[in-house]
Amino acid sequence: MGDDIFKNDEMQEIIDEFVTESGELIENVIQDVVIIENNPDDEMINGIFRAVHTIKGTSSFLGFNALSQLAHKAEDVMGAIRKGEMKPDQAIADVLLEAFDLIKLMIEDIRTKSPGERETVATIIKLEALLNDDRKKIGEILVEEKVITRNERDEVLEKQKQDKEKKFGEIVVEEKLITEAQLNNFLTKQKAVKEEQTIRIDVRKLDELMNLVGELVLGKNRLILLDSLAKKGSEADGMLENLTDVTSYIEGITNELQLSVMRARLVPIGKLFNKVPRQVRDLCGEFKKEIELKVEGESTELDRSLIEALQDPLVHIIRNSVDHGIESPEERTKKGKPSKGFLSIKAYNEGNHVIVEIFDDGKGINVQAVKEKVKEKGIMNDAELNNLSERETMNLIFIPGLSTAKKVSKVSGRGVGMDVVKTNIEKMNGQAYIDSEEGQWTRLTIRLPLTLAIMRALIVKIADELFAVPLNTVMELVKERKGLVKSVDKNEVFVLRDTVIPIVDLSRAFSAGGSNGKSGYLVICSIADKIVGIRVHSVIGQEEVVIKPLGEFLKNIKGISGATIRGDGKVIPILDIPGVISHFNIQRRMANQQQTAFSAAAS
Repeated sequence: MGDDIFKNDEMQEIIDEFVTESGELIENVIQDVVIIENNPDDEMINGIFRAVHTIKGTSSFLGFNALSQLAHKAEDVMGAIRKGEMKPDQAIADVLLEAFDLIKLMIEDIRTKSPGERETVATIIKLEALLNDDRKKIGEILVEEKVITRNERDEVLEKQKQDKEKKFGEIVVEEKLITEAQLNNFLTKQKAVKEEQTIRIDVRKLDELMNLVGELVLGKNRLILLDSLAKKGSEADGMLENLTDVTSYIEGITNELQLSVMRARLVPIGKLFNKVPRQVRDLCGEFKKEIELKVEGESTELDRSLIEALQDPLVHIIRNSVDHGIESPEERTKKGKPSKGFLSIKAYNEGNHVIVEIFDDGKGINVQAVKEKVKEKGIMNDAELNNLSERETMNLIFIPGLSTAKKVSKVSGRGVGMDVVKTNIEKMNGQAYIDSEEGQWTRLTIRLPLTLAIMRALIVKIADELFAVPLNTVMELVKERKGLVKSVDKNEVFVLRDTVIPIVDLSRAFSAGGSNGKSGYLVICSIADKIVGIRVHSVIGQEEVVIKPLGEFLKNIKGISGATIRGDGKVIPILDIPGVISHFNIQRRMANQQQTAFSAAAS
């Protein structure tokens, strides 16, 4: 069929289904090959074999011959592993991963309707070499066990050259050199496994959604009836009481429906974590490092959009840990550490948030080197650096362009990356911060909301404008009163339980008018290790808000992450607390630098 298949509308649906199914199968296969290299689980091996067999058969039917041939040869190798004729060691896994990566690319070519001629011959030759080596190994075992003679083995190998589709063991049995029962003593018995069934969303979740929508329709019908009565001006039959009743009913069902839809969007974070073993394996090979990987919490669920957005930050964090964090075996041995490094990735729920921790027992963060780099770039002076805690100093590593790497590699150390990681996580209304002990370990913690679509917010008024503050950043409210606020270096601060907290006046930042001498509230907000007090003139209360993007024209407004629509139809902006803190720090730093320059000029 070839390229012409895309011109046939009747086949397009079949092709789309093939691409979707095969794409998922090959992703799982790649992850499983990394696992069976160290733990050759029979059920997993059977799963890989079936997946490749499916791709081979369907691609052959659709006329994608190059893909079918490659999959066929990979299936042969998996068949030999499945029968116990070869063990999936590192060399075999390398070739299989090369083949499966190529299959993945070819499936993507079909998806984009550009199935070009990819070079598959070299990979097929490598797969054949594995099979040929295996045939000799099985033959040698039978000779060593004196089940067959060397001459009989050589005759079987000659016959196998004439019919490459047949396995060595099959020919030996056909030639009546051994019985099938004898052969089975040398081969791992195939375990019976159930056919896998996949579905994109749990049927129970769909049933729950359907039931709630049904209830919502009933509520809608009652509202229509009340609307009809209201138009007739009827006050009989307790219309107002009915209206209150229906409103409460609709509110309850809507809340349930909202939660149900959110649950339907949640997917296990294992979908993301499953790619990590392959990544770590490849990086270890590149940097000649030995690392034990531990993955926990794969069943922790997170919104689908967050899973996708977290992929790139996680890749960069792991690259940093393997390249710059964990030392080489020789260096670790000199330090008295085990030669094999340790890297762990863990996810767990904490309230309405998901925590992802990436830990390594590598060299940690050199706090002094970070300080020197910050000074070198003119970002902060000695006085400012000395006022920072050790944890605050570590987290300076998120500053754009800051890299303490002595050597730049192709995967990290170019001075970009960690700032992008932090920015991307904060775009998800998340937080990222680092803890470390120099020479011993580093832990990067990511804190994410369960979903991006809906969140609880504190509605506040600044002058005459309303703003929404994400509730997950709010620590507490403090009534502003006389004598509470002090001035330090011309910056307003206040002391709360022995902690000095800087004040951000948003009426200036957003030109929302001054305070007019009115006392209001300080909303204490925390992001990682940063705490600020945001001055507001009144607090309206808590609300559950639906987050709406600002669109192309307004998307780059500093300190605003989106907007929401209140019940009265009024659009109010949602504050981006990390952006507010960042903007405040820049403004304060500029003011301090100007003051220093002015003082120097005056003297």
